Amino acid sequence: MQVQDGVSLDVQERTLQQAAELAGYKNVQLVREEGRSGKSIKGRPVLRKALLDLELGKAHALFVTRLDRLSRSTQDFLSIVDHSQKYGWRLVLLDLQLDTSTHSGRFTVTIMSALAEMERSIISERQKDVHSDRRQRGQVWGKDIGPKKRIPQEVVDYICKRHQEGASLHGIARELNAKEILSGYGNKWSAGTVKYVVDKY
Repeated sequence: MQVQDGVSLDVQERTLQQAAELAGYKNVQLVREEGRSGKSIKGRPVLRKALLDLELGKAHALFVTRLDRLSRSTQDFLSIVDHSQKYGWRLVLLDLQLDTSTHSGRFTVTIMSALAEMERSIISERQKDVHSDRRQRGQVWGKDIGPKKRIPQEVVDYICKRHQEGASLHGIARELNAKEILSGYGNKWSAGTVKYVVDKY
């Protein structure tokens, strides 16, 4: 919508120009990245180029109107903050009144980083508890819980019968594919998927 009407982008540019000049910067370069989502930095070539210029010392500060214009990913945002601290350039987010050149700004991003790290640790510990509980219950992923292979009993019987007759795993897979019988996930059979049936049934 911003790309289509153009007004919002112009307003953002004026706001950024004024903020940078008030902060004492004379040589201000306005960088546009139209029609790009802030979901991930990977799809933001213009932003990545700007960050590289900052890292190389070709620029000294990055002013952004709103946090979501910079990134909607906490991980990407904190990575950008880490780079600003590592290479000594200034990050200013106008909507949050956050400026990494000030003590309060550095304190804020430090707290944000700590909270994000704590959240990752909590999620990791929670996942470990889930796996531990599953092991204690004897549950197997893909068999007792989670997505299960949907293999008709007649196909299982055929595989087990051919295996008992001495047919190789590759040979059974070729036979099933020749009959146009799909595996449990709807794909062609391989020696590995045949072995899964032999081991589990």
